[in-house]
Amino acid sequence: MRRRTVLRNAVKALVPFQPQLRRLKRWVSPYHDDPSNSKYALEQGLQQIQLLQRAGVDLTGDVLEFGTGWLPIIPLLFYLAGSRSVVLTDVERLLDPHTTAKAKQVVASHLATVARVLGKPEEDLARRLDGDFAPAYLVPWQSRCHPSRSVDIVISRAVLEHIPPSALSNFLGEFVRIVRPGGAMCHVVDNSDHWEHQDKTISRVNFLRYEDGWFWRLACLNRQAYQNRLRHSDYLALFHQHGWTTLIAEGTPDEKCLSDLRTLPLAKRFADRDHRDLAILTSAFVLRHIAATAPAPANELVSQ
Repeated sequence: MRRRTVLRNAVKALVPFQPQLRRLKRWVSPYHDDPSNSKYALEQGLQQIQLLQRAGVDLTGDVLEFGTGWLPIIPLLFYLAGSRSVVLTDVERLLDPHTTAKAKQVVASHLATVARVLGKPEEDLARRLDGDFAPAYLVPWQSRCHPSRSVDIVISRAVLEHIPPSALSNFLGEFVRIVRPGGAMCHVVDNSDHWEHQDKTISRVNFLRYEDGWFWRLACLNRQAYQNRLRHSDYLALFHQHGWTTLIAEGTPDEKCLSDLRTLPLAKRFADRDHRDLAILTSAFVLRHIAATAPAPANELVSQ
């Protein structure tokens, strides 16, 4: 992470009226997606559907996406998979008719793949995609105000890593209340250093070198740049703390990161951690709550 990146993020955090300025920018220049990122989102959305199916979760109920972002690609996939309703949530309004139309274009351009994964005729999916996709969009979403036992599945992609641990703990407790008995959650987490996405000269776990001091707090002053640096095992511990039973937990250590960790000077909180845990760059979890369903079978699907 370079000093200019830290300073740029800090300055952005101090700019007032950011939501209003963002809306003005989008009014002047509509949102343009990165095709590679959109394709990756679609792939991970299909992965979530497959993970839920492997865990025996019924996809035809009500789905809540935690942190939708700009393009509702993954909610569209669940809509095509037969979900009864999809609720989109976020802390600020990012979706608009243009971004929803763009998400439809992305899905349509990969419809053959989507049809193969969902096991549905491509023609049927095309007709459904041309229909009226009008999900509820709750912004700013307040979990404590959401009706109890109102959804069957909670999903998120590349969201949990941006939430402070104390706030994330609160959300996981709220999801216990919001999900119906027998319901589930599916989360895909990007555990990599997000600054590496723009600076390929650093390791994908470079951020593990910084102590939780003034420099790190300054780097994360901008809410959109915040990264909690929780690792795969940390998420599992948080889930279990709130009574969520792990049905599937997937995460493979990255070999290049394992090599980097041999020489990377680590902050105290990471110095004694298992490198294989630190080197997991993407985690995928499917969970149920022990109070909402029968005990997990002895051969529950857990892999790492």
